[in-house]
Amino acid sequence: MSTIYIHWPFCLKKCDYCSFYSVTCPKDLDLNLWLSAYERVLKKHLEEFYNNEEITSIYFGGGTPSLVPSYFVADILCYIDKYFKVCKQAEITIEANPGTINCNKLKDYKDAGVNRLSIGVQSLVDESLKILGRIHTSNEAIKCIHEASEVFDNVSADFIYNRPGQTLPDWQDELHQICKLPVKHLSLYELIVEDNTPICKKIDSGILPKQNETSEFFEETCRIANKYNFNQYEVSNFAKSRTNNETLPTYYSRHNMSYWNYEDYYAVGPSAHSRITKNGCKIAIEQIANNSLWLTWSKHPVFECEPLDKFAEYKERLIMGLRTTHGIKISDIDEKIQKYYGLKNKLEKLIENSYIIIDGDVMTLSYQGRLRLNLIVQYLSRELQ
Repeated sequence: MSTIYIHWPFCLKKCDYCSFYSVTCPKDLDLNLWLSAYERVLKKHLEEFYNNEEITSIYFGGGTPSLVPSYFVADILCYIDKYFKVCKQAEITIEANPGTINCNKLKDYKDAGVNRLSIGVQSLVDESLKILGRIHTSNEAIKCIHEASEVFDNVSADFIYNRPGQTLPDWQDELHQICKLPVKHLSLYELIVEDNTPICKKIDSGILPKQNETSEFFEETCRIANKYNFNQYEVSNFAKSRTNNETLPTYYSRHNMSYWNYEDYYAVGPSAHSRITKNGCKIAIEQIANNSLWLTWSKHPVFECEPLDKFAEYKERLIMGLRTTHGIKISDIDEKIQKYYGLKNKLEKLIENSYIIIDGDVMTLSYQGRLRLNLIVQYLSRELQ
């Protein structure tokens, strides 16, 4: 099984906290030029790496992919269907900004083949939306969610907490409101202030207050989301259960699960990253983070492949897998790597401290362990002295 990620590198306005590659969308953008480029790079993946495995998820991310018309999405899905074997129940997601979408556009996306909408809201407080640099209001976001839920069964929404100036009671009140919205999935992220972003510069200069250094935001996020039957299946992701569907019992993001389970994924677009297995070796591919250079490259694409050794693969498995409640299969880790890092003794110490749980062949973090995720990953990937 594999998944496909399509990166759309344009926004109406870049958010003040965002460190992903995206630029302001020009008014005279040639969509046909971009469609041809995406098709060529998809075909190159097919020729070099594809092994006739099923594609279980297709994800349009960005940037702001809800800027593109529905025919653009439909054409790319046709290319993928032409070159790859797509699962009949494939999850097909598009990210949407409430300031770029309306009811008619939602219906058009569904007609194009999209079956899951991921709405980037980030806050239901207008003052916070201004601080984050969002282009929509809280009322527009709420309206968008309600309209989307009438078109799509599977609607997800993203929010950011521990924002500058936000108190814990503020977030508790907001999260109760969030959990009552008609969505099946929530991504609830703590704000990470990245270097050189506008929000970082404002905090450093004192224009905005620093964040609260406390785990209470995370603890309350888990508690309140669970109260509303949102099951935490990853550090920042919560999903409701489906009814009468044994094949797909939950509204987990199948696309993101492929990342956390360390499955292969083909990524297409400026700055897009792929992880693909070839001849038993995991390969990392990073495409050019520049639109004009990427378009030129796409005319005759040649991938720069970086084979990952067992040490790099081990660290990536830890970073991704320990984020989830499904954990990591110990047997998936090379025995030589286990011995090199002293994994057995380290796991015993973590078990003694109730930070990790071993169930047969699977290791997962306890709730207390998830509070210390980064420290535990560092500990497990530290070389023996």
